[in-house]
Amino acid sequence: MVQQRKQRIRREIQNKRDLLPSQKRLELSENILRRLWSLPEFAKAKTVFFFVSFRSEVDTLPMIRKALAEGKRVCVPYTYQDRREMVASQIIDIDRELALGNYDILEPLPHLVRPVPREEIDLIIMPGVAFDSSGRRLGYGGGYYDRFVESLDHHCPLVALCFELQLIEEVPCGEHDRKVDKIVTEKRVIHCDKRSVD
Repeated sequence: MVQQRKQRIRREIQNKRDLLPSQKRLELSENILRRLWSLPEFAKAKTVFFFVSFRSEVDTLPMIRKALAEGKRVCVPYTYQDRREMVASQIIDIDRELALGNYDILEPLPHLVRPVPREEIDLIIMPGVAFDSSGRRLGYGGGYYDRFVESLDHHCPLVALCFELQLIEEVPCGEHDRKVDKIVTEKRVIHCDKRSVD
């Protein structure tokens, strides 16, 4: 029953997100970038793990470029589909080092994978299909981020980026699912632990 609800929500939210005109999506993503940059967690983070956007997600490519230009150490996911595992790989030149990989998502070329030890990551920027204000996250169903976050041996802040239309009343999830700490949309920052909004 829970799986059916999740699939229905995924379909509904992805359809809504896909209907956003590409220019509007870029404008909203620019607002999200500004709000992300205003977070103290982002300002003090030396190593940031970004997701690489695909299809109609919040556009993270300008964010990755800006973070690199500002001297942050940036890593992005590289997936091993056979093991259903994801590693954080440092990226230096976004225009030369990424190619379409598993699931048609841009990821580092195999010979340019530079694994970053998990304990060195200061901030994780999370993708997702839907979120609620308490920080529950509905992913795409592969479990890559859930397993990656579970394996961290330190508390690393999790910040999700999404459009307002991806927020729902309640995301169905299990009791062991790790919630995100903050959600950044084009309109606000939601502090999930306190349920407060900036």
